[in-house]
Amino acid sequence: MATDYVFENYRPKSTDLALAIIAALVMPIAAGYLFDLTGALLPMAIYYGLFAIPIVRWRRGSLDYKIEWGNIRSQFRRYLTPLFWVLFLLQAVLVVTSWFTLIRIETVNPIGWILTLAVWAPMNAFSEQLIWLYTFDSFAEFYKEGRRRYVMVFIGGALYIALIGLIHALFWAKFLLESAYVLIFTQVFFAIQFIMPIGYIFLYRRTGSMWPLGIIHVFLNLTGVLFSGYSIVPYLIL
Repeated sequence: MATDYVFENYRPKSTDLALAIIAALVMPIAAGYLFDLTGALLPMAIYYGLFAIPIVRWRRGSLDYKIEWGNIRSQFRRYLTPLFWVLFLLQAVLVVTSWFTLIRIETVNPIGWILTLAVWAPMNAFSEQLIWLYTFDSFAEFYKEGRRRYVMVFIGGALYIALIGLIHALFWAKFLLESAYVLIFTQVFFAIQFIMPIGYIFLYRRTGSMWPLGIIHVFLNLTGVLFSGYSIVPYLIL
């Protein structure tokens, strides 16, 4: 990681390693199990309300959603790096593929759809990367130099991918938007879904902010809900 200026003062402890392992390997399993018992509300409360926000805020000291009120336009202009535009373009391609693959809801619940669009889509987009990046950085920044650093970066990367994969496979896949298999479009969708999280790591380290990541992610969430007519409300409590 060539540009580590954002993380010079972040020095993870053994506690962070333990929390990262729990977040990556235990929390997704628990979320999937709890969904079968209670619905999505309790697992999401744990995912967002415990891991993504309080734990990250406690351990890192910041969620990195700072706003420079007197200089907002200049602040956000700094985030529009070439890497941001590459990732945003990839996300736009992913959105196009989702138009062809998403399964539309036959009977749309207007209230649930609006709540999903206005509450869940942005909440998810601006929250879950917090715990993803915390999991990676807890290992990647444990050592600042030397061979041990490379080993920990590898472990952090493996846990980062594991967290993203497991939370989607064991939790979100049980009730979130469904897709049909459409040749080419489905392959492109999954290829980009694999690339995006890797790009998030580099974008966060280049900008030192979670805003660019959230903006890219909310674009996907909003369009998915708009295209499908999906409502998360019926799945909150079973």
